[in-house]
Parts: sequence; C-alpha cells; structure tokens
Amino acid sequence: MNAAWHRKHPLGRGASLAQRVKWHMAHQKACACRAMPASIQAALATPALDPRFAAVVKALRGEPDVTYGGKGFGASALKLDDKIFAMWTSRAAFVVKLDKSRVAELVGQKQGTYFDPGRGRLMKEWLEVTAPRTAWLRLAKEALAIARRA
Repeated sequence: MNAAWHRKHPLGRGASLAQRVKWHMAHQKACACRAMPASIQAALATPALDPRFAAVVKALRGEPDVTYGGKGFGASALKLDDKIFAMWTSRAAFVVKLDKSRVAELVGQKQGTYFDPGRGRLMKEWLEVTAPRTAWLRLAKEALAIARRA
C-alpha cells in the first residue's frame, strides 16, 4: 500500500460518483492496493455507444468531473457530478440541457425541438437537436458550461 498517496488523497464521505470514479482511477495508477469496487467498474463500463454520439462522448469524457454511462435512465448520457447535460435517447436522438431562453432561440432557428421524454410534456430546458452533427460538440460544450455554472 502507498500510505503517502492515501494520506495525500483522501476520498471524503458523500463523494459523488464522478468524484469516486476520478479517485479510483488515480488510485489504480498510484497504488492499486485493492480492487476497484464493482459500482466504479460499472460506472466505467461504456454501454453500446451509437457512433453518431461517439465523437461527442470522446471529446468530453476526459473533462474534469464528467462521466459517461451508468444504469437505467442516463445509461447513454454525459454527466457532470452525476447530473445529465447531454444524452443519446432510446429513440436515437441527441439531447442537451441548456437555458430555457437558449432552447427557445434554437427552436426558433430550427436547430432542434423541445425534448419530450415520452409523456407528452415538453421540457423547456432540453433541446432535441436536429442541427447537423457538425454542431453537436459545440452544443454539448455549451451544455457542459451551463452545467458547471449551476
């Protein structure tokens, strides 16, 4: 065991999944005195990734506190501290979370539509992107920046 590393890098109680993943990744490199917990391994497992969304995931997954995947709703989502900011839906749609006014602006520009999670209720802070894929990374970065401010 690398006791000096452990003293310098405590994992506090109540750490988010993103913080725990980051800590365990660093731990594996520096010490690896014990196996990575199953919950962390599951968080690191990448669900089947649609190639249309793969470039966005690849570009943002390395950002601080950003994770991808998980179980259930959000299994195909990029998250900041466990909160979704961009996702690929089961209906094969790219969706980002932005400010209401920004979503309204993009809907007006015909760059997307208000996201309907399937219950007939449009979500005014979520944009189902219809813009060309060349705009996806820019929109995902915008969503990440908004998530960091929240």
